[in-house]
Amino acid sequence: MKRRKHRWFVRRNCLLKTRSAFLSCFFLLLAAPSLGALDFSYGLKGELLFCGFSGGHPELAGYTGLDSNGFALGSYARFSYKDILSVQPELLFALKGDKFKNSNTGERIGLTQLYIEIPVLLGVSFPLPISLHIAPKIFGGPYFGIHLFSTGKASEFELGIKPFDVGVVTGYGIEVGRLFFEISHNIGLVPIAGNLHYDTHFISVGFRTQGKKNMRY
Repeated sequence: MKRRKHRWFVRRNCLLKTRSAFLSCFFLLLAAPSLGALDFSYGLKGELLFCGFSGGHPELAGYTGLDSNGFALGSYARFSYKDILSVQPELLFALKGDKFKNSNTGERIGLTQLYIEIPVLLGVSFPLPISLHIAPKIFGGPYFGIHLFSTGKASEFELGIKPFDVGVVTGYGIEVGRLFFEISHNIGLVPIAGNLHYDTHFISVGFRTQGKKNMRY
């Protein structure tokens, strides 16, 4: 019971912090047109996922979760102001899931799921004063997932998989020219089945295919 309360407080605090940062950056970007102009760029992104679940499910009683790997591919668009503040919506196809081991028999079963995920990330970059564009950054925001299908032996259980997933993303990274590298953490705020919440870490690589375009108002 204490663990459940702790997880609830962690998710609640993550949501509140992300919402505060989201609103602060959002209102600053709303004021950007009166101060100058926004830059627009877009590109491609690939991610290596380290997946797991928090919580449990009655149908999986006697099973313990094992870490599993997945991947995501997609694209992003970025609206930035002065190379410091940015809003970055993304569209990703994410293949993820988890493995479970029966504590009594040692049997292992898997659950693999395909989602369309739509993160909306607010970022703050810190460009370094050198000729080559290098900028460390931090970011966070909500993500919305649409469940497409599930496979694996665990999917044969009556899990009652929900069609949507909602959570928050936090992370940091660095931009080098048109490339960027990121490490991030997704925490599911709603269960995808029973009391199973996604708890996923990402290593991401992206490439800006379109240079910056100035959007004057």
